[in-house]
Amino acid sequence: MLKQVSAPHDPAEEGKWSLAEPGARRSLLLLAFGAVVGLGIAGFGLFTAKGTGTHTVPPEDAALVNQQPILISDFTTQLQSEFGIPIDKATEAQRKKVLNDMINEELMVQRGLEMNLPGSDPDVRTAIVAGVELQNSANVLAKQPTEAEMQAYYDQHKDRYRTQGVLTLRDLYLAPGPGLTADQAKATMAKVAMDLRGGAAPDAEIKTYKLTEAHKVNGEELDFAAKIHLGATLYAAVQDAKAGQITDPVADSDGAIHVLAVGKRIPSVQLSLADASNQVFTDYKKDAQDRVQADNIKFLKSKAEILLQKGYVP
Repeated sequence: MLKQVSAPHDPAEEGKWSLAEPGARRSLLLLAFGAVVGLGIAGFGLFTAKGTGTHTVPPEDAALVNQQPILISDFTTQLQSEFGIPIDKATEAQRKKVLNDMINEELMVQRGLEMNLPGSDPDVRTAIVAGVELQNSANVLAKQPTEAEMQAYYDQHKDRYRTQGVLTLRDLYLAPGPGLTADQAKATMAKVAMDLRGGAAPDAEIKTYKLTEAHKVNGEELDFAAKIHLGATLYAAVQDAKAGQITDPVADSDGAIHVLAVGKRIPSVQLSLADASNQVFTDYKKDAQDRVQADNIKFLKSKAEILLQKGYVP
């Protein structure tokens, strides 16, 4: 009878394993090796993906500074601005200087952000506000108004577009008070106007009727200054007046009744849209920008949490 004889046990073979023989330890080692390889591949993909840290400079960038790009387009613009030459004419020294300056600037900007300069330095805050306003206004600045829009704007703000006239005048007035009603003051000033038109001297009228002279307009004044000093009501009475003209009695906002004797007068002239087109265009753009900025602030406030100290009202 044949007997199956086991191979003699060799102590030297103990602890060795063969690929042909299954074993729990071998399986664990293979799984671990596969996991390491998988993590390596994933890590390579993660750290070379766009927007992640990398040691490769993207083709559109001249440099990366702490992963912040310096664009080739910005580098080219800076080079042309500094040396007045296209990039293909620049020497190596010129390129190095410009790029080094841009790298230094980027490092300083990054350091400033770390130090919270945007939140603490007045100049930086002002520059940021100006930059945001410029971005908000980009569409307004790019849009060209139509002729109809310009005409409508001009018609709405016609008073802005006049030549500056020159004016001198005497301003006599009588204020109602105890013993003098508004109607009586108006009747007296009507007599004053009639006398002045007849050739009476203003000083004589002041003495006869116990009037007061206002000195809001002193000497020759341009129309814009005269309007400020006289106020809208009195200025309207002389805006289209001629030299030597005497106004009818005018009740000012304080109740006093005025008669104005115009001396020298170079009247302002209404400009046409064609004559004032440049100024109308500038004003149109500015008003449009102001509206955009106001809408933007309104939106930002609606989304912000603003807490006020008691007693402080914005």
